[in-house]
This record gives sequence, C-alpha cells and structure tokens, in this order.
Amino acid sequence: MMTSEEWKEVPTDPDPESDLGYEMEELTVVKSSTDSQLIFLPEHESQLGDEEFIVIHSDSLRDLRR
Repeated sequence: MMTSEEWKEVPTDPDPESDLGYEMEELTVVKSSTDSQLIFLPEHESQLGDEEFIVIHSDSLRDLRR
C-alpha cells in the first residue's frame, strides 16, 4: 500500500508495473450469455479476491460495438 507521500510522487499517467507495482497476469475472458458484459478470470482460483480490480492500458481497449 502506498503512502500519501508516495502517491504525490507518482506521475500523472503512471506505468502500472514500474510506478504502481502492479503485476501483469494472464486472464481468461468469458462473455456473459445474457448480455454484453465480460467476465475476467485469473489463471488460479486462489487469485480471486473480494477487492480485485483490473487496470489495463488504453491500447488494450477495443470497441466491440463495430
């Protein structure tokens, strides 16, 4: 966990790995059968947590409505 002083030193557009300490993980993407939502699952069930979230680079975003 970063302190408030460490947050002040983070660049405006931080690199997820080198600036924030996030680790890149391979995920399985499952499309919901009832709507257009996606479910992202980690490789191992032990990696699931109540407070997990995903940080992606903007280059990874794709417009799926085309």
